Amino acid sequence: MSYAKLRQQLAEQAARLMFENQISFQKATQQAVQRVGGGFISRKALPTQREIRAEIAKLAWFSEQTDDRLLEPPEEEDRFVVYGALLAPLEQIQRYGRANRGEDVLSHSLRVFDLAKDELPYDEEFLTAALLHEVGRAIDPQDAARAGLEALDGFVTERTAWLIEHLDGGRAFLDGSLGQRSRRRLAESEWFEDLLQLAECDRRGCSLGVRTSDVELALGYLQELDDAD
Repeated sequence: MSYAKLRQQLAEQAARLMFENQISFQKATQQAVQRVGGGFISRKALPTQREIRAEIAKLAWFSEQTDDRLLEPPEEEDRFVVYGALLAPLEQIQRYGRANRGEDVLSHSLRVFDLAKDELPYDEEFLTAALLHEVGRAIDPQDAARAGLEALDGFVTERTAWLIEHLDGGRAFLDGSLGQRSRRRLAESEWFEDLLQLAECDRRGCSLGVRTSDVELALGYLQELDDAD
């Protein structure tokens, strides 16, 4: 079997595992390798996250179709389908620390989104960063920001990506632990004030016991903003 055909099979299998079981890219790929290749696959045959996302988009589209409405699937990936696929595994990941005991990452992300919506209700880029800032946790917990940005490549704006990339710095700026040189670099950005506002929403979003939106409502709100533009 050619590498291309094997990559396609692995991408389809991993996408189905993510779509049905709401697991991370990493776990889905590992399980797909086990099922398709018995656990032994050349690295050349491993599908990329973009290839897996494309298959997830197809699955999501077909799941919405009925027997009497058979249409051609979309050629381009729907970014809101991608967002939903990246958010779903966060429900299985717990946040750590005394203030976050019993909190899953998805609930935190939705709470930050709600707080951000109170602050800047019509700023789609800012709200997208608030909702998606933790998606890398399900891909590579050791380097979550980088992993999240790679998964979102091509699906978020430059400003949204910058806010996600520098959120750790924004948190450190607020609590006073960021060095002077890094503080100056952040302050030079045209989006610096937005970053501090997002970091404050993230800090307040650690409170437990507050009702949040669900993923469908959050994505629906973003889509309405996108349609309005």
